Amino acid sequence: MRWLSRLTTVVLILLVIGGAALLIRARMPNAQVGGAFLTSVRFRDASKLQPGSPVMIMGVRVGDITGLTIEGQFARVDLRLRSDLDLPIDSFVTRRADSIFKDSYLEIIRGDSPILIQNGQPIPHVEEGGSTDATLRAIGRTMPKIDNALERVHTFMIEGRKRVNGSIQQAITDADRWVAEGRIEAGLASADKAMERFEIGSTNAAETVSDAVPTVAKRLANFDKAITGARESMKDAKTGILNGFADARAGFDRADDAIADMKEVVAAIDEGRGDDWKGTLGRLVNDPELGNTLDDVSGDAAESVAGLNRFRSWVGGRMEINLRARNTRYYASAEIYARRDKFYLIEFEKSLLGGEPFANLSDVPGSTEFTQRQQIEDKLRFTAQFGKRIGNLQLRAGLKDSTAGLGADVLMFRNRLRISADLFGSFERTPRLKVAGAFAVFRSLYVMAGIDDALNAPGELPIRVGNTDVPELFKDFRYGRDYFVGVGLKITDADLTTMLRFYGTLITAYALSN
Repeated sequence: MRWLSRLTTVVLILLVIGGAALLIRARMPNAQVGGAFLTSVRFRDASKLQPGSPVMIMGVRVGDITGLTIEGQFARVDLRLRSDLDLPIDSFVTRRADSIFKDSYLEIIRGDSPILIQNGQPIPHVEEGGSTDATLRAIGRTMPKIDNALERVHTFMIEGRKRVNGSIQQAITDADRWVAEGRIEAGLASADKAMERFEIGSTNAAETVSDAVPTVAKRLANFDKAITGARESMKDAKTGILNGFADARAGFDRADDAIADMKEVVAAIDEGRGDDWKGTLGRLVNDPELGNTLDDVSGDAAESVAGLNRFRSWVGGRMEINLRARNTRYYASAEIYARRDKFYLIEFEKSLLGGEPFANLSDVPGSTEFTQRQQIEDKLRFTAQFGKRIGNLQLRAGLKDSTAGLGADVLMFRNRLRISADLFGSFERTPRLKVAGAFAVFRSLYVMAGIDDALNAPGELPIRVGNTDVPELFKDFRYGRDYFVGVGLKITDADLTTMLRFYGTLITAYALSN
Protein backbone atom coordinates (compact mmCIF):
# COMPACT_ATOMS: atom_id res chain seq x y z
CA MET A 1 0.00 0.00 0.00
CA ARG A 2 3.13 2.14 -0.02
CA TRP A 3 2.54 3.13 -3.68
CA LEU A 4 -0.93 4.40 -2.78
CA SER A 5 0.56 6.63 -0.10
CA ARG A 6 3.13 7.99 -2.55
CA LEU A 7 0.44 8.66 -5.17
CA THR A 8 -1.63 10.53 -2.63
CA THR A 9 1.40 12.66 -1.70
CA VAL A 10 2.14 13.52 -5.33
CA VAL A 11 -1.49 14.47 -5.99
CA LEU A 12 -1.58 16.72 -2.92
CA ILE A 13 1.67 18.44 -4.00
CA LEU A 14 0.32 18.98 -7.50
CA LEU A 15 -2.93 20.41 -6.10
CA VAL A 16 -1.01 22.81 -3.85
CA ILE A 17 1.24 23.94 -6.74
CA GLY A 18 -1.76 24.38 -9.09
CA GLY A 19 -3.69 26.37 -6.48
CA ALA A 20 -0.69 28.63 -5.88
CA ALA A 21 -0.26 29.15 -9.61
CA LEU A 22 -3.93 30.03 -10.00
CA LEU A 23 -3.74 32.45 -7.08
CA ILE A 24 -0.66 34.14 -8.50
CA ARG A 25 -2.25 34.33 -11.98
CA ALA A 26 -5.42 35.87 -10.56
CA ARG A 27 -3.42 38.57 -8.76
CA MET A 28 -1.22 39.39 -11.78
CA PRO A 29 -2.38 42.33 -13.98
CA ASN A 30 -3.60 41.53 -17.48
CA ALA A 31 -0.84 42.37 -19.95
CA GLN A 32 -3.27 42.51 -22.85
CA VAL A 33 -5.09 45.85 -22.51
CA GLY A 34 -6.39 46.16 -26.06
CA GLY A 35 -10.15 46.45 -26.64
CA ALA A 36 -12.44 46.52 -29.68
CA PHE A 37 -10.85 49.55 -31.40
CA LEU A 38 -8.90 48.18 -34.40
CA THR A 39 -6.50 50.21 -36.51
CA SER A 40 -3.21 49.80 -38.36
CA VAL A 41 -0.05 51.67 -39.31
CA ARG A 42 2.56 51.19 -42.06
CA PHE A 43 6.36 51.35 -41.53
CA ARG A 44 9.28 51.03 -43.93
CA ASP A 45 11.22 49.21 -41.20
CA ALA A 46 9.33 47.17 -38.57
CA SER A 47 12.33 45.44 -37.03
CA LYS A 48 12.11 44.59 -33.30
CA LEU A 49 8.31 44.91 -33.36
CA GLN A 50 6.56 41.72 -32.22
CA PRO A 51 2.90 40.72 -31.76
CA GLY A 52 2.02 41.52 -28.18
CA SER A 53 4.32 44.54 -27.98
CA PRO A 54 2.69 47.46 -26.19
CA VAL A 55 1.20 50.63 -27.69
CA MET A 56 1.73 53.68 -25.44
CA ILE A 57 0.35 57.21 -25.17
CA MET A 58 2.34 59.51 -22.86
CA GLY A 59 3.74 56.45 -21.03
CA VAL A 60 0.32 54.78 -20.56
CA ARG A 61 -0.30 51.46 -22.28
CA VAL A 62 -3.46 51.74 -24.39
CA GLY A 63 -3.20 48.69 -26.65
CA ASP A 64 -1.15 45.91 -28.21
CA ILE A 65 0.31 44.91 -31.54
CA THR A 66 -1.76 42.04 -32.94
CA GLY A 67 0.00 41.21 -36.19
CA LEU A 68 2.74 42.02 -38.72
CA THR A 69 2.25 41.59 -42.49
CA ILE A 70 3.86 42.86 -45.71
CA GLU A 71 1.76 45.27 -47.76
CA GLY A 72 3.49 46.37 -50.97
CA GLN A 73 6.71 48.23 -50.09
CA PHE A 74 5.68 48.65 -46.43
CA ALA A 75 5.32 46.57 -43.27
CA ARG A 76 1.76 46.73 -41.95
CA VAL A 77 1.38 46.64 -38.16
CA ASP A 78 -2.14 45.84 -36.89
CA LEU A 79 -3.14 47.36 -33.53
CA ARG A 80 -5.89 46.64 -31.00
CA LEU A 81 -6.58 49.65 -28.76
CA ARG A 82 -8.93 50.47 -25.92
CA SER A 83 -12.54 51.00 -26.95
CA ASP A 84 -12.88 54.36 -25.15
CA LEU A 85 -9.86 55.84 -26.92
CA ASP A 86 -10.34 58.91 -29.20
CA LEU A 87 -7.62 59.46 -31.79
CA PRO A 88 -7.62 62.73 -33.82
CA ILE A 89 -6.97 62.36 -37.55
CA ASP A 90 -3.67 64.32 -37.30
CA SER A 91 -2.13 61.92 -34.72
CA PHE A 92 1.09 60.12 -35.69
CA VAL A 93 2.93 56.97 -34.55
CA THR A 94 6.64 56.51 -33.87
CA ARG A 95 8.71 53.47 -32.89
CA ARG A 96 10.72 53.53 -29.66
CA ALA A 97 12.85 51.14 -27.55
CA ASP A 98 13.89 51.06 -23.89
CA SER A 99 17.34 49.72 -24.81
CA ILE A 100 19.32 48.43 -27.78
CA PHE A 101 18.68 44.75 -27.02
CA LYS A 102 14.96 44.86 -26.07
CA ASP A 103 11.99 44.76 -28.43
CA SER A 104 10.60 48.09 -29.55
CA TYR A 105 7.17 49.48 -28.77
CA LEU A 106 4.91 52.04 -30.49
CA GLU A 107 4.22 55.53 -29.16
CA ILE A 108 1.15 57.48 -30.37
CA ILE A 109 1.40 61.29 -30.25
CA ARG A 110 -2.15 62.64 -30.35
CA GLY A 111 -3.09 65.64 -32.50
CA ASP A 112 -5.55 68.51 -32.07
CA SER A 113 -7.98 67.94 -34.98
CA PRO A 114 -11.72 67.64 -34.12
CA ILE A 115 -12.01 64.85 -36.72
CA LEU A 116 -11.44 61.40 -35.18
CA ILE A 117 -10.09 58.16 -36.67
CA GLN A 118 -12.91 55.65 -36.96
CA ASN A 119 -12.73 51.97 -36.04
CA GLY A 120 -10.94 50.08 -38.83
CA GLN A 121 -9.28 53.15 -40.36
CA PRO A 122 -5.45 53.32 -40.43
CA ILE A 123 -3.37 55.98 -38.69
CA PRO A 124 -2.04 57.96 -41.70
CA HIS A 125 0.98 59.71 -40.19
CA VAL A 126 4.15 57.82 -39.23
CA GLU A 127 7.56 58.97 -37.96
CA GLU A 128 10.10 56.24 -38.63
CA GLY A 129 12.17 55.60 -35.51
CA GLY A 130 15.85 54.85 -35.61
CA SER A 131 17.30 51.35 -35.21
CA THR A 132 20.79 49.84 -35.01
CA ASP A 133 20.30 47.86 -38.20
CA ALA A 134 19.00 50.88 -40.11
CA THR A 135 21.87 53.00 -38.81
CA LEU A 136 24.48 50.42 -39.82
CA ARG A 137 22.89 50.05 -43.26
CA ALA A 138 22.88 53.85 -43.69
CA ILE A 139 26.58 53.98 -42.69
CA GLY A 140 27.30 51.14 -45.12
CA ARG A 141 25.62 53.05 -47.94
CA THR A 142 27.39 56.31 -47.04
CA MET A 143 30.97 55.03 -46.71
CA PRO A 144 31.48 54.38 -50.47
CA LYS A 145 30.31 57.89 -51.21
CA ILE A 146 32.77 59.36 -48.69
CA ASP A 147 35.54 57.21 -50.16
CA ASN A 148 34.76 58.48 -53.67
CA ALA A 149 34.73 62.10 -52.47
CA LEU A 150 38.12 61.71 -50.80
CA GLU A 151 39.50 60.10 -53.95
CA ARG A 152 38.30 63.08 -56.02
CA VAL A 153 39.89 65.55 -53.57
CA HIS A 154 43.17 63.63 -53.77
CA THR A 155 43.08 63.69 -57.58
CA PHE A 156 42.30 67.44 -57.56
CA MET A 157 45.27 68.14 -55.27
CA ILE A 158 47.61 66.15 -57.53
CA GLU A 159 46.40 67.97 -60.66
CA GLY A 160 46.66 71.33 -58.90
CA ARG A 161 50.24 70.62 -57.88
CA LYS A 162 51.12 69.73 -61.49
CA ARG A 163 49.59 72.97 -62.74
CA VAL A 164 51.39 75.08 -60.12
CA ASN A 165 54.72 73.47 -60.98
CA GLY A 166 54.06 73.56 -64.73
CA SER A 167 51.65 75.87 -66.62
CA ILE A 168 51.15 78.44 -63.84
CA GLN A 169 54.89 78.82 -63.24
CA GLN A 170 55.44 79.15 -67.00
CA ALA A 171 52.74 81.87 -67.19
CA ILE A 172 54.41 83.86 -64.41
CA THR A 173 57.80 83.59 -66.21
CA ASP A 174 56.22 84.81 -69.50
CA ALA A 175 54.58 87.76 -67.73
CA ASP A 176 57.88 88.80 -66.16
CA ARG A 177 59.64 88.64 -69.52
CA TRP A 178 56.80 90.70 -71.14
CA VAL A 179 57.23 93.46 -68.54
CA ALA A 180 61.00 93.39 -68.97
CA GLU A 181 60.64 93.95 -72.71
CA GLY A 182 58.90 97.31 -72.09
CA ARG A 183 55.45 96.40 -73.33
CA ILE A 184 53.71 98.51 -70.65
CA GLU A 185 55.85 101.64 -71.41
CA ALA A 186 54.96 101.32 -75.14
CA GLY A 187 51.23 101.30 -74.37
CA LEU A 188 51.51 104.35 -72.16
CA ALA A 189 53.40 106.21 -74.90
CA SER A 190 50.64 105.43 -77.42
CA ALA A 191 48.01 106.76 -75.00
CA ASP A 192 50.02 109.98 -74.54
CA LYS A 193 50.17 110.55 -78.31
CA ALA A 194 46.38 110.03 -78.57
CA MET A 195 45.75 112.69 -75.91
CA GLU A 196 48.01 115.10 -77.80
CA ARG A 197 46.04 114.58 -81.02
CA PHE A 198 42.77 115.19 -79.12
CA GLU A 199 44.11 118.52 -77.77
CA ILE A 200 45.10 119.69 -81.29
CA GLY A 201 41.56 118.80 -82.59
CA SER A 202 39.95 120.80 -79.75
CA THR A 203 42.03 123.88 -80.62
CA ASN A 204 41.02 123.68 -84.30
CA ALA A 205 37.33 123.40 -83.38
CA ALA A 206 37.55 126.54 -81.20
CA GLU A 207 39.10 128.50 -84.07
CA THR A 208 36.31 127.35 -86.45
CA VAL A 209 33.60 128.53 -84.04
CA SER A 210 35.23 131.96 -83.69
CA ASP A 211 35.25 132.34 -87.51
CA ALA A 212 31.50 131.48 -87.71
CA VAL A 213 30.36 134.24 -85.27
CA PRO A 214 29.93 137.03 -87.98
CA THR A 215 27.86 134.68 -90.20
CA VAL A 216 25.49 133.80 -87.35
CA ALA A 217 24.96 137.49 -86.48
CA LYS A 218 24.05 138.28 -90.10
CA ARG A 219 21.47 135.46 -90.18
CA LEU A 220 19.85 136.69 -86.96
CA ALA A 221 19.51 140.19 -88.47
CA ASN A 222 17.73 138.73 -91.53
CA PHE A 223 15.34 136.77 -89.24
CA ASP A 224 14.46 139.97 -87.31
CA LYS A 225 13.70 141.76 -90.58
CA ALA A 226 11.33 138.96 -91.65
CA ILE A 227 9.42 139.19 -88.32
CA THR A 228 8.97 142.98 -88.81
CA GLY A 229 7.51 142.38 -92.29
CA ALA A 230 5.08 139.76 -90.97
CA ARG A 231 3.87 142.20 -88.33
CA GLU A 232 3.09 144.83 -90.99
CA SER A 233 1.14 142.20 -93.01
CA MET A 234 -0.98 141.27 -89.97
CA LYS A 235 -1.78 144.96 -89.45
CA ASP A 236 -3.00 145.29 -93.05
CA ALA A 237 -5.13 142.11 -92.67
CA LYS A 238 -6.80 143.53 -89.55
CA THR A 239 -7.77 146.66 -91.44
CA GLY A 240 -9.29 144.54 -94.23
CA ILE A 241 -11.37 142.51 -91.75
CA LEU A 242 -12.77 145.68 -90.16
CA ASN A 243 -13.76 147.03 -93.56
CA GLY A 244 -15.49 143.73 -94.40
CA PHE A 245 -17.61 143.83 -91.24
CA ALA A 246 -18.61 147.43 -92.01
CA ASP A 247 -19.77 146.40 -95.49
CA ALA A 248 -21.76 143.48 -94.01
CA ARG A 249 -23.52 145.84 -91.60
CA ALA A 250 -24.49 148.10 -94.52
CA GLY A 251 -25.94 145.02 -96.32
CA PHE A 252 -28.05 144.12 -93.29
CA ASP A 253 -29.39 147.68 -93.20
CA ARG A 254 -30.47 147.35 -96.85
CA ALA A 255 -32.34 144.10 -95.96
CA ASP A 256 -34.50 145.94 -93.41
CA ASP A 257 -36.70 147.35 -96.21
CA ALA A 258 -37.43 143.85 -97.64
CA ILE A 259 -38.22 142.52 -94.16
CA ALA A 260 -40.67 145.38 -93.59
CA ASP A 261 -42.46 144.57 -96.91
CA MET A 262 -42.71 140.85 -95.90
CA LYS A 263 -44.15 141.86 -92.53
CA GLU A 264 -46.86 143.85 -94.32
CA VAL A 265 -47.76 140.82 -96.47
CA VAL A 266 -48.00 138.51 -93.42
CA ALA A 267 -50.22 141.04 -91.64
CA ALA A 268 -52.49 141.25 -94.70
CA ILE A 269 -52.80 137.42 -94.81
CA ASP A 270 -53.61 137.26 -91.15
CA GLU A 271 -56.26 140.06 -91.28
CA GLY A 272 -57.75 139.18 -94.67
CA ARG A 273 -56.93 142.48 -96.32
CA GLY A 274 -56.21 142.77 -100.02
CA ASP A 275 -57.11 140.12 -102.65
CA ASP A 276 -59.51 137.17 -102.02
CA TRP A 277 -56.81 134.48 -102.01
CA LYS A 278 -55.02 136.32 -99.24
CA GLY A 279 -58.17 136.33 -97.11
CA THR A 280 -58.79 132.61 -97.67
CA LEU A 281 -55.21 131.80 -96.70
CA GLY A 282 -55.59 133.86 -93.55
CA ARG A 283 -58.75 131.96 -92.56
CA LEU A 284 -56.94 128.64 -93.04
CA VAL A 285 -54.02 129.80 -90.94
CA ASN A 286 -56.20 131.11 -88.12
CA ASP A 287 -58.57 128.05 -88.05
CA PRO A 288 -57.64 126.05 -84.85
CA GLU A 289 -59.56 122.92 -85.94
CA LEU A 290 -57.50 122.67 -89.13
CA GLY A 291 -54.27 123.03 -87.12
CA ASN A 292 -55.28 120.22 -84.74
CA THR A 293 -56.20 117.97 -87.66
CA LEU A 294 -52.85 118.54 -89.32
CA ASP A 295 -51.09 117.90 -86.01
CA ASP A 296 -52.95 114.59 -85.54
CA VAL A 297 -52.14 113.48 -89.08
CA SER A 298 -48.46 114.29 -88.66
CA GLY A 299 -48.40 112.46 -85.27
CA ASP A 300 -50.02 109.34 -86.77
CA ALA A 301 -47.54 109.40 -89.63
CA ALA A 302 -44.60 109.72 -87.22
CA GLU A 303 -45.95 106.85 -85.10
CA SER A 304 -46.35 104.67 -88.20
CA VAL A 305 -42.80 105.40 -89.33
CA ALA A 306 -41.46 104.75 -85.83
CA GLY A 307 -43.42 101.48 -85.68
CA LEU A 308 -41.88 100.40 -88.96
CA ASN A 309 -38.43 101.25 -87.60
CA ARG A 310 -39.08 99.32 -84.40
CA PHE A 311 -40.64 96.32 -86.20
CA ARG A 312 -38.30 93.38 -86.27
CA SER A 313 -39.07 89.69 -86.45
CA TRP A 314 -37.60 86.33 -87.32
CA VAL A 315 -38.81 83.03 -88.64
CA GLY A 316 -37.08 79.71 -88.40
CA GLY A 317 -37.24 76.05 -87.71
CA ARG A 318 -35.49 73.57 -85.46
CA MET A 319 -35.20 69.86 -84.83
CA GLU A 320 -34.98 68.27 -81.36
CA ILE A 321 -34.05 64.64 -80.61
CA ASN A 322 -35.23 63.14 -77.30
CA LEU A 323 -32.56 60.69 -76.13
CA ARG A 324 -34.66 58.36 -73.97
CA ALA A 325 -37.93 58.39 -75.87
CA ARG A 326 -36.17 58.10 -79.27
CA ASN A 327 -38.50 60.81 -80.50
CA THR A 328 -37.68 63.51 -83.06
CA ARG A 329 -39.59 66.80 -82.96
CA TYR A 330 -39.84 69.40 -85.71
CA TYR A 331 -40.75 73.03 -85.05
CA ALA A 332 -41.66 75.95 -87.30
CA SER A 333 -41.49 79.23 -85.37
CA ALA A 334 -42.03 82.94 -85.91
CA GLU A 335 -41.37 85.75 -83.42
CA ILE A 336 -42.90 89.10 -84.36
CA TYR A 337 -42.05 92.36 -82.55
CA ALA A 338 -44.93 94.85 -82.86
CA ARG A 339 -43.22 97.46 -80.69
CA ARG A 340 -39.88 97.88 -79.02
CA ASP A 341 -40.71 95.75 -75.96
CA LYS A 342 -43.72 93.64 -77.06
CA PHE A 343 -43.74 90.61 -79.34
CA TYR A 344 -45.81 87.59 -80.42
CA LEU A 345 -44.53 83.99 -80.62
CA ILE A 346 -46.23 81.57 -83.04
CA GLU A 347 -45.04 77.98 -83.33
CA PHE A 348 -46.11 74.64 -84.84
CA GLU A 349 -44.78 71.28 -83.61
CA LYS A 350 -44.82 67.91 -85.37
CA SER A 351 -43.70 64.83 -83.40
CA LEU A 352 -44.74 61.40 -82.18
CA LEU A 353 -46.42 63.04 -79.20
CA GLY A 354 -49.32 63.88 -81.46
CA GLY A 355 -52.28 65.77 -80.09
CA GLU A 356 -53.62 65.87 -76.54
CA PRO A 357 -54.42 62.36 -75.14
CA PHE A 358 -58.09 61.38 -75.12
CA ALA A 359 -59.01 59.35 -72.00
CA ASN A 360 -61.82 56.76 -72.00
CA LEU A 361 -62.97 54.89 -68.87
CA SER A 362 -65.20 51.80 -69.26
CA ASP A 363 -66.32 49.02 -66.95
CA VAL A 364 -65.67 45.33 -67.46
CA PRO A 365 -68.84 43.17 -67.62
CA GLY A 366 -69.13 40.81 -64.67
CA SER A 367 -66.34 42.54 -62.74
CA THR A 368 -65.88 45.48 -60.39
CA GLU A 369 -62.81 46.69 -62.31
CA PHE A 370 -62.65 49.47 -64.89
CA THR A 371 -60.55 49.83 -68.02
CA GLN A 372 -58.90 53.15 -68.87
CA ARG A 373 -57.74 53.82 -72.42
CA GLN A 374 -55.60 56.68 -73.66
CA GLN A 375 -55.86 57.53 -77.35
CA ILE A 376 -53.41 59.92 -79.02
CA GLU A 377 -54.07 61.09 -82.57
CA ASP A 378 -51.43 62.28 -85.03
CA LYS A 379 -51.89 66.07 -84.94
CA LEU A 380 -49.90 69.27 -84.92
CA ARG A 381 -49.38 71.12 -81.66
CA PHE A 382 -49.82 74.89 -81.70
CA THR A 383 -48.12 77.66 -79.70
CA ALA A 384 -49.36 81.26 -79.57
CA GLN A 385 -47.96 83.51 -76.85
CA PHE A 386 -47.78 87.23 -76.14
CA GLY A 387 -44.51 88.45 -74.65
CA LYS A 388 -42.81 91.50 -73.18
CA ARG A 389 -39.09 92.19 -73.09
CA ILE A 390 -37.43 93.84 -70.08
CA GLY A 391 -33.75 94.36 -70.78
CA ASN A 392 -32.26 90.91 -71.44
CA LEU A 393 -35.33 89.12 -70.01
CA GLN A 394 -38.38 88.03 -72.06
CA LEU A 395 -41.65 86.98 -70.38
CA ARG A 396 -44.28 85.01 -72.34
CA ALA A 397 -47.83 83.75 -71.69
CA GLY A 398 -50.53 82.06 -73.75
CA LEU A 399 -50.76 78.65 -75.43
CA LYS A 400 -47.78 76.29 -75.42
CA ASP A 401 -48.07 72.97 -77.33
CA SER A 402 -51.88 73.42 -77.43
CA THR A 403 -52.04 73.85 -73.62
CA ALA A 404 -51.97 76.87 -71.32
CA GLY A 405 -48.40 77.82 -70.53
CA LEU A 406 -45.93 80.40 -69.30
CA GLY A 407 -42.37 80.99 -70.44
CA ALA A 408 -39.27 83.12 -69.92
CA ASP A 409 -36.08 83.71 -71.94
CA VAL A 410 -32.74 85.16 -70.88
CA LEU A 411 -30.63 86.60 -73.72
CA MET A 412 -26.85 86.95 -73.26
CA PHE A 413 -23.72 87.65 -75.28
CA ARG A 414 -25.55 89.99 -77.68
CA ASN A 415 -28.44 87.55 -78.15
CA ARG A 416 -26.11 84.68 -79.19
CA LEU A 417 -27.02 82.64 -76.11
CA ARG A 418 -30.67 82.05 -75.13
CA ILE A 419 -31.71 80.22 -71.93
CA SER A 420 -35.43 79.35 -72.05
CA ALA A 421 -37.83 77.83 -69.51
CA ASP A 422 -41.46 76.85 -70.27
CA LEU A 423 -44.17 75.54 -67.91
CA PHE A 424 -47.26 74.06 -69.58
CA GLY A 425 -49.62 71.07 -69.69
CA SER A 426 -48.32 67.53 -69.20
CA PHE A 427 -49.40 63.90 -69.59
CA GLU A 428 -49.58 63.78 -65.79
CA ARG A 429 -51.03 66.12 -63.21
CA THR A 430 -47.69 67.77 -62.52
CA PRO A 431 -47.03 70.52 -65.13
CA ARG A 432 -44.40 69.95 -67.77
CA LEU A 433 -41.19 71.99 -67.28
CA LYS A 434 -38.88 72.35 -70.26
CA VAL A 435 -35.49 74.06 -69.88
CA ALA A 436 -33.30 74.62 -72.95
CA GLY A 437 -30.18 76.49 -73.94
CA ALA A 438 -29.47 77.60 -77.53
CA PHE A 439 -26.16 79.03 -78.79
CA ALA A 440 -25.72 80.65 -82.21
CA VAL A 441 -22.62 79.16 -83.82
CA PHE A 442 -23.12 81.24 -87.00
CA ARG A 443 -25.32 84.16 -87.97
CA SER A 444 -28.48 82.07 -88.40
CA LEU A 445 -27.46 78.55 -87.28
CA TYR A 446 -27.58 77.52 -83.63
CA VAL A 447 -27.31 74.35 -81.55
CA MET A 448 -29.31 73.57 -78.44
CA ALA A 449 -29.66 71.10 -75.56
CA GLY A 450 -31.80 70.79 -72.47
CA ILE A 451 -34.14 68.72 -70.31
CA ASP A 452 -37.84 68.14 -71.02
CA ASP A 453 -40.59 67.35 -68.48
CA ALA A 454 -38.08 67.85 -65.67
CA LEU A 455 -40.64 67.60 -62.82
CA ASN A 456 -42.07 64.17 -63.72
CA ALA A 457 -40.36 60.80 -63.25
CA PRO A 458 -39.76 58.76 -66.43
CA GLY A 459 -42.40 56.15 -67.34
CA GLU A 460 -43.74 53.99 -70.16
CA LEU A 461 -47.20 53.02 -71.35
CA PRO A 462 -47.74 50.00 -73.60
CA ILE A 463 -49.62 50.58 -76.85
CA ARG A 464 -52.13 48.07 -78.09
CA VAL A 465 -50.98 47.21 -81.59
CA GLY A 466 -53.30 44.33 -82.54
CA ASN A 467 -52.10 41.50 -84.78
CA THR A 468 -50.16 43.55 -87.36
CA ASP A 469 -46.50 44.50 -87.35
CA VAL A 470 -45.79 48.09 -86.36
CA PRO A 471 -42.51 50.04 -86.07
CA GLU A 472 -40.61 49.81 -82.81
CA LEU A 473 -41.40 53.45 -81.98
CA PHE A 474 -45.14 52.73 -81.78
CA LYS A 475 -44.93 49.76 -79.39
CA ASP A 476 -44.80 51.91 -76.25
CA PHE A 477 -45.33 55.53 -75.22
CA ARG A 478 -42.56 57.02 -73.10
CA TYR A 479 -43.26 60.06 -70.97
CA GLY A 480 -41.63 61.97 -68.13
CA ARG A 481 -38.15 63.39 -67.70
CA ASP A 482 -35.99 63.22 -70.82
CA TYR A 483 -32.93 64.95 -72.27
CA PHE A 484 -32.69 66.33 -75.78
CA VAL A 485 -30.29 67.92 -78.26
CA GLY A 486 -31.10 69.85 -81.40
CA VAL A 487 -30.14 72.22 -84.17
CA GLY A 488 -32.05 75.17 -85.60
CA LEU A 489 -32.11 77.91 -88.20
CA LYS A 490 -33.30 81.50 -87.56
CA ILE A 491 -33.81 84.09 -90.32
CA THR A 492 -34.37 87.75 -89.33
CA ASP A 493 -36.52 90.30 -91.16
CA ALA A 494 -33.38 91.89 -92.66
CA ASP A 495 -32.36 88.50 -94.04
CA LEU A 496 -35.89 87.99 -95.42
CA THR A 497 -35.79 91.37 -97.16
CA THR A 498 -32.44 90.55 -98.76
CA MET A 499 -33.65 87.10 -99.83
CA LEU A 500 -36.87 88.48 -101.32
CA ARG A 501 -34.98 91.10 -103.30
CA PHE A 502 -32.36 88.65 -104.54
CA TYR A 503 -34.62 85.73 -105.39
CA GLY A 504 -37.40 88.04 -106.61
CA THR A 505 -34.95 89.57 -109.07
CA LEU A 506 -33.87 86.11 -110.23
CA ILE A 507 -37.47 84.95 -110.70
CA THR A 508 -38.41 88.14 -112.60
CA ALA A 509 -35.36 87.84 -114.85
CA TYR A 510 -36.16 84.19 -115.55
CA ALA A 511 -39.80 85.00 -116.37
CA LEU A 512 -38.81 87.83 -118.74
CA SER A 513 -36.24 85.65 -120.49
CA ASN A 514 -38.86 82.98 -121.22
